[in-house]
Amino acid sequence: MPRSSAPQDFADRPPWTRPGFIASATLVLVVVIAGVVIAIASRGGDDPDVTGAPPPATPASEGGTPPQDLPTAPPTAAPAGVRWELVGQVAVPVSSSAGPTRVSGGTAAGYAHTPEGALIAAAQLSTRAGFSAGRESWEPTISQQFEPGADRDRLLAALRDAGEAPAQPGELSQIAGFSYQSYTPDTAVIGLAFRAPANGAARYHVLSLTLRWRDGDWRMVAPPGGAWTSINRQATDLVGVVEWGAR
Repeated sequence: MPRSSAPQDFADRPPWTRPGFIASATLVLVVVIAGVVIAIASRGGDDPDVTGAPPPATPASEGGTPPQDLPTAPPTAAPAGVRWELVGQVAVPVSSSAGPTRVSGGTAAGYAHTPEGALIAAAQLSTRAGFSAGRESWEPTISQQFEPGADRDRLLAALRDAGEAPAQPGELSQIAGFSYQSYTPDTAVIGLAFRAPANGAARYHVLSLTLRWRDGDWRMVAPPGGAWTSINRQATDLVGVVEWGAR
């Protein structure tokens, strides 16, 4: 009988060449590989760094300071370390810690992102935006340091139409105190009290000024309709107001 047609005697072959052994070995190999894959997948799920993705960033305010780290408690007494300088005939505050850090061309900018910084900005910007400060002051202050909008444009238009009428000595109100109506790192609403010139009993008026933190500095919100009278109230005393001003 030709060799190729002889029956194969698997009993005489080495065990690793027998069909039964090969099938069993193949099954064992598949099981082992599956176990390794499951083990790797399990480890990967427990390790948060397995993907290499960075942790989510913590939100931060401008300048890299997290919002929760910014001071929010308004002062209950007159800020220390303040000196007073004249803008025209009105004394305005200057602080080495709260600003302004840049005074140029009738403007004053660079205020601290703090309640004190907002207070100094309110006093400086409202005074420099006043008609008596002169056009070289109110025009760039309102154009550059007030929030854009129809009210700002109306305020500018009214001042441009007013012409020139310098104030006489002693006829302008001076800063006399403040009260915080609300404060967050984004928005400050401050009542700035002024002592009006008067013979006899003192008279006061309070401007409710709103400032917003924009582009790394405090910006003033123009009064409704562009009229300061819309945010002004009369007072006969300083009850509820922290006294503050040039002495």
